[in-house]
Amino acid sequence: MKDKWREDRMLIANHNDYEYFWKFDGAKTLEPWVVTSDRDNLEGFSKAEMALSKNNKALFHGYLSQRLPKDGILTSTGYANMRSPLKTRSFQRQEPYDWSMFTHLILRVRGDGRPYQLCILMHRYFDVQWFDMYNYTLFTRGGPYWQIAKIPFSKFSLSHKGRILDEQRKIDLDNVRNFGITLADNVEGPFQLEVDYIGLINDESHAEEFAYEMYRHEFITL
Repeated sequence: MKDKWREDRMLIANHNDYEYFWKFDGAKTLEPWVVTSDRDNLEGFSKAEMALSKNNKALFHGYLSQRLPKDGILTSTGYANMRSPLKTRSFQRQEPYDWSMFTHLILRVRGDGRPYQLCILMHRYFDVQWFDMYNYTLFTRGGPYWQIAKIPFSKFSLSHKGRILDEQRKIDLDNVRNFGITLADNVEGPFQLEVDYIGLINDESHAEEFAYEMYRHEFITL
């Protein structure tokens, strides 16, 4: 009932309107996030955790291992991921995030020079689409300086279980399940990514709908 009668904060997003979706400024802001690695799924030996940095920001850090388990099945390993909480209603009913009023994802981060995958997992009804995800590679600079990354949603490419699909389609921003950041660059060693905030912004000067080719399937009858 509270959700029904609460006034919406932003019914219309004007040019350059933005919203901090996740702002990291204390231990409580880290609690809902889930951190996993190949070790948690018995697929490797990487370690990852999320903690407060000395600047009171989120610090995603650990060690990425390329050592394979001796099971005779796996041929590659080495990944770590931080994942946002799911949006829920009463009685733990899941509800998708609605980002349709915005055109860009904006992050303030301080990395280590390694490339991180930004992952938007979609909220799908059919089980064959449960692993539909949009990805974009964030290249961090490393060093002591913060960087602000403003990324159009039109640049995210569609993948399924880690494989980029041949048939691409633009993201439906009103059906977002959650957001994550993944490291899987096939480089052994320690990593760390400090995150200040993850937000959304509306840029009306951005006219691109989708950056990638969308193939049409035509059936020819003989």
